[in-house]
Amino acid sequence: MKNLKIIKKEALFVNLAKFEGKKVCAMVKSNAYGHGLKEIVELIEDKVEYFGVVSIEEGVALRKLTQKPILICSKVSDFGKCKKHQLDVIVEDEEQLKQCHRIGLCDVHLKINCGMNRYGTSSELALRAIDEFLQLNNIKLKSICTHFPRTEDKNFTLKCYQKFQHLANKISQDVELCFGGSGIWKYDLPCDIIRLGIGMYGYEEKDLEPVMQIKSFVNKVFYAKKGEFVGYGDKFWVKNSGYFAVVPVGYGDGLHRSLSGKFKVKINGKAYPCVGNICMDAFFVQVDQSVAAGDEVVVLEDAAYLAEKAGTISYEMLTSFSNFRGKTVIV
Repeated sequence: MKNLKIIKKEALFVNLAKFEGKKVCAMVKSNAYGHGLKEIVELIEDKVEYFGVVSIEEGVALRKLTQKPILICSKVSDFGKCKKHQLDVIVEDEEQLKQCHRIGLCDVHLKINCGMNRYGTSSELALRAIDEFLQLNNIKLKSICTHFPRTEDKNFTLKCYQKFQHLANKISQDVELCFGGSGIWKYDLPCDIIRLGIGMYGYEEKDLEPVMQIKSFVNKVFYAKKGEFVGYGDKFWVKNSGYFAVVPVGYGDGLHRSLSGKFKVKINGKAYPCVGNICMDAFFVQVDQSVAAGDEVVVLEDAAYLAEKAGTISYEMLTSFSNFRGKTVIV
């Protein structure tokens, strides 16, 4: 019996196919959103143009797996290390651009802040200085990029896009545009590269397919009498005598303790409620006599469902399983 992280490759391919016609920067930060960096990169390397990460350390690890361009999508300080490992970088001011130029780092993208207020510049003065430096030194940017912060709000998103256009026009060279932000593809804004994150893994749109499942097994079935407690503390008091199962997945694997008593799992195709406090290495399920040790348990089928129960978002739920203690299987 093993705990399994199942990666459905056809679902991954179907999701990617939705974005044909654009270059894709596939975001594989945080262990490919918990799915497994090596597994995801090997599956999609010939289907995307870029890979995206958020740190030099992630970039160095990824460089061992692919020769495709790798974009570090956050601010970096060691441009020399980026050059050594052939990592594309994002700059947001003239000084960063000068540092890249001094060491001969040519794979440079310019980040514009159009509303996120995280990385990028929204200063026209700074952009004019950048443009002048680019012209004087005959430097060609690889892209001008931005990240849209609230794509569920159409009016706000279009205002952000207008701001981006205004600022991007301060750069006089013709350069590819790269857009990121959950669901930004819905607006069909003119760009060349889509930074594709959660959509690739099957979330944010109804016609996308979740790529990852977490499966386990019933480790033990026991009978508890009325008045007894199940698990740590007094979280679950047995009101009616009955059967319970132990499933060997816990918060040490990524199953949030905040889900205790709030979600259901499937055993033999039937839904059963989780009860008691989730342990580091196991949780409890209230079952019936049809359930036996060794039966398969579907713990995660839809991260959005678990995220709603935990009061968080699917991103956090997926990345929580980065350290899942089990075997990864591609199906």
